[in-house]
Amino acid sequence: MNYDNVISFPKMNRIPLVGTIACGTPILASENLDGEVTVPEDINADFALRCKGDSMIDARIHNGDIVYIRQQPTVENGEIAAVLIDEEATLKRVYISNDTITLVACNSKYQPFVYTGEQLNQIHILGKAVGFTSTIL
Repeated sequence: MNYDNVISFPKMNRIPLVGTIACGTPILASENLDGEVTVPEDINADFALRCKGDSMIDARIHNGDIVYIRQQPTVENGEIAAVLIDEEATLKRVYISNDTITLVACNSKYQPFVYTGEQLNQIHILGKAVGFTSTIL
């Protein structure tokens, strides 16, 4: 029998869930393996992080969601990335111009973080957010 209303579940890959990332004020990055998550094989991700906070809600990323990260050292302006600031990780939109990196929340109650000069040595892009899974509470 052929069922027109049935959609096949996509093939899945397993990636490591390596901890929590701040969606608000940066928090201490702890890359402790926290299990694995499954993602559709067409999402090219290297690891996943659990989100904590509300700074990315206008991008539909909420507290408790799992964000999938493709490891890469740079991103295009406006892309959402996992960013390490010293030893603290945060998820933000990244804007790079001249000698400035600006990290912008997707929630108007948070001010952008602006880094210039020597502060730029503290900033390391861990990777680009390529997808996420929301939880239903």
